[in-house]
Amino acid sequence: MGPRQGIAPAARARRALLVDALAAIALAALTLSLAAGLGVVSFFGLPVLLLGLAWIGLERLWRRRKSRRATG
Repeated sequence: MGPRQGIAPAARARRALLVDALAAIALAALTLSLAAGLGVVSFFGLPVLLLGLAWIGLERLWRRRKSRRATG
């Protein structure tokens, strides 16, 4: 299926430009929504991660001190 005979080359170019512009808008909207979603996740996830790591570190330190007292 080749190009239609009734469509002028300029109209075909405008239609292709419109399709490309719509695809670019859709990709930009998707990218912005994903970036915003990742920002929200990291805003809440990073403090939770840091608190969890601090918790684990304090527990290990506590156990280490406890085991040293029991053996010493």
